[in-house]
Amino acid sequence: MRSYPLHNKKHWSSVFKKAAYAPSQQEFTRHINNILESMPLARTFIANSDPQSWANALFPGKRWGIINNNMAECWNNWVKPARYLPIVAMVDHIRVQIMNMMHRRRETTLGMVQELSPKKEKALTKNYIESRKLTVERACGWKFEVVDGDKSFAIDLNEWTCSCRGWQINMIPCNHACAAIKSQSMSLYAFCDQYFQIETYRQAYKGIINPIPTFEMCEDNNDERLQIIAPDVRSQPGRRKTKRIPSQVQSRVSKCGRCHKQGHNRRSCKEAVQKATESEGQVGAMDLSAKRRTRSSGCNGAKLTF
Repeated sequence: MRSYPLHNKKHWSSVFKKAAYAPSQQEFTRHINNILESMPLARTFIANSDPQSWANALFPGKRWGIINNNMAECWNNWVKPARYLPIVAMVDHIRVQIMNMMHRRRETTLGMVQELSPKKEKALTKNYIESRKLTVERACGWKFEVVDGDKSFAIDLNEWTCSCRGWQINMIPCNHACAAIKSQSMSLYAFCDQYFQIETYRQAYKGIINPIPTFEMCEDNNDERLQIIAPDVRSQPGRRKTKRIPSQVQSRVSKCGRCHKQGHNRRSCKEAVQKATESEGQVGAMDLSAKRRTRSSGCNGAKLTF
């Protein structure tokens, strides 16, 4: 991927993101083909990146609408104020931080009257509003055909599936499924995954982290058999690292300090080597011409004796 210029990086990143979030394999293939038409060398990179792990259209299991895997980065950013504290103070700071967070969310759930968690409630409401303009045709039993413009989608309420795959990915009824469910005067909440129910949301923050009061430390034990020796830890030379290691996707592109171009550094700069070679050649040519001038002047000034 580094063989291509980076001036269209934002554009191609957005196209790649559309391919990752595409619900159907047809849309995924269409977005990937748009990338390969302009960047043929990216074919090997995409094939080796295991699309089954990051593409919605090819993912074999359930994802509940979550496609990112930056949980560790979110955690590091959340506990960032405590990262530079001593180990004991850091652990206690994180404990208090989690305790306050769980208390706030536990208190928030007490005033919730909806059936689903806040974000999923908004998503379901949006799908229901969009389903009002759709046409529903019943095929057989729990199978329906929903017409959306010039496209039609197959719905199976018994299997919780839609041919657009939006229901299977997000685990809440898509706008096509909402149209089919409402045509039978049934509740939309009955077809949402149990993990989105408000009762499950309350159970997630039901646990309590008890406070730890300050207490007097016990007296020192002079028994040498129970003496704990500190581990032999030797710090590596140099300044300690404070910045997190970037992921493979966020790898920093090196920039040369000589020619100010990307993709290499000062040591591997070809232009610098070429300039140095040319300068050495010029110096060598100047030395050679100086020697020739010296020789010629010496011959002209010599006196002939008989």
